[in-house]
Amino acid sequence: MIGCIVTGHGEFAIGMTKALTMIGGDQEHYAVVPFFEEDSLEMFENNMEESIANLRQHTDGVIIFTDLMGGTPFRTAMIKASEYDKVEVITGTNLPMLIEIGLGRIYSEDVDALAEQAVQVGMQGVQHPKLPVDKEEQENEEMEGI
Repeated sequence: MIGCIVTGHGEFAIGMTKALTMIGGDQEHYAVVPFFEEDSLEMFENNMEESIANLRQHTDGVIIFTDLMGGTPFRTAMIKASEYDKVEVITGTNLPMLIEIGLGRIYSEDVDALAEQAVQVGMQGVQHPKLPVDKEEQENEEMEGI
């Protein structure tokens, strides 16, 4: 099994985890490491370190999902991940990727392949759909005015 850590600014990690749990159920070997404005960098780094160390003891690898490339959670995750074997960092986290990995990581032992799968699913989750417009309805609205 691959462990997961979700981190980000403010309530990001907490909110993403609540949504994941609502859709995919409770997650094993999963940690939330939020970074709040009032937190010291040292406290956040320690929380990240403890979460990685704990998950690495019980899993085949760890993926750390971060909100924003270049932000403190991302930079901290990258630095801490570099100290371990089989710990990968993904940035730009969205709910489709968390659901996919949350449901599929139980049977996976390859952290690199799972990280690539997460990125692919995350990219597919970004869409710009539009509803079709009924031409007759549109013409009626244009004629009616304000």
